[in-house]
Amino acid sequence: MAHFIRDTCIGCTACVKVCPTEAITGARDQVHLIAPELCIDCGACTMACPVECIENDRGEILPRIRKRTEWPKPVIDPVSCTGCQFCVDVCPFDCLEMSGDTFHSIAVLVDPKACVGCGLCEEVCAKDAIDVRFPPKESVA
Repeated sequence: MAHFIRDTCIGCTACVKVCPTEAITGARDQVHLIAPELCIDCGACTMACPVECIENDRGEILPRIRKRTEWPKPVIDPVSCTGCQFCVDVCPFDCLEMSGDTFHSIAVLVDPKACVGCGLCEEVCAKDAIDVRFPPKESVA
């Protein structure tokens, strides 16, 4: 089930910029729409929305996460990664690259700032070498 934008949308386009599948459309300053057939329920739009008007697939409105450093990111297990490059090919924001030598290369996250944590890389990994997860919370001492 796709995410849904409520009529409280201000048309700022923040969601459009982070949507990995280009499922969100709309003119600036007008309510945007999400095409359910393109939405992959990644939640990137909900994390970017400044007015918190996007419902997830359960009808919940999740709060905006202001710092992109707190958004989920792929963690790659170098032992499990076989270097197939599927994750690199599927990444809509070119955040992953292959690193290593001719005999053994692995995927690495090279642009964490551009990554929206959509999970496409995790979904396509046949070896379960990628886990997209929120970064650990910093403890306050």
